[in-house]
Amino acid sequence: MRYLIPLSLLALSCAPSVNAEQSASKQWFNTINYAKIDSRYYSDNVYGLSTHYYFEEQQSSGVWDDYGYLDTDSNIGLNYFNSDGYSRKGIFGEGFYGNAFATIELPNIGDTDTYSLGIGYLFADSLKVSARMVDYEYSDTVYLFKAQYNHQINDTDYIGFTVETDDEIESWDLSSRYFAHLYGERYFTVNADYLDAGDDSIFNVLANYYFNKHVAVGVGLYDSDLVVEGKYFINDNYYFTANYTDNDDYDIYNLSFVAQF
Repeated sequence: MRYLIPLSLLALSCAPSVNAEQSASKQWFNTINYAKIDSRYYSDNVYGLSTHYYFEEQQSSGVWDDYGYLDTDSNIGLNYFNSDGYSRKGIFGEGFYGNAFATIELPNIGDTDTYSLGIGYLFADSLKVSARMVDYEYSDTVYLFKAQYNHQINDTDYIGFTVETDDEIESWDLSSRYFAHLYGERYFTVNADYLDAGDDSIFNVLANYYFNKHVAVGVGLYDSDLVVEGKYFINDNYYFTANYTDNDDYDIYNLSFVAQF
């Protein structure tokens, strides 16, 4: 699952799949990311690295960058972020024991005073509910509650929904993903996300059309700003993603390379 929040245009995401008759399975996803932000007032270069390992093979949905909506297996990830002198390294993990699971995250390994701990439960491989505590070094502790639901329409198509709010119900994050096999090697996806933080709200949407196993093109909006995206899959192990965001005050150019095994 990938969401169109600001960092999703600058940072790291991974997911994979193939033709329904020849679906691939992967366990280890690695991303190198570069983004350039150009505005009238400044220019910024952002670099990112991430690695994400699942302890069970993840089955593709039909294209080489989608493995379903819900994470239902234990996994661990590391990431590195650098933006013109500022850098941080993060780690996160999710462990399942039966249908119960626990999560831990350190967004900055160098600052262990900010961390997240969570617990949750998976119902029938389709409904995932969780609660987590986010303890900030210089701010109040926040408690977040999340529910994720996946409806499998048929062997390949699905629609997923996620809702997350805080303990005071002052902020809401609602998101959804639709994945459809059209015919042959052609697929269509839509990601939508609505974030209401109380004083402000943001709506993002991105649609991708897969012409075949190797080429996909997408277009969407990030809070009314145009986003254009292209993907090129060398094979089921390696692919590139490039996107461009057009804003009145700045432009964002983003390039990612994914290696998955």
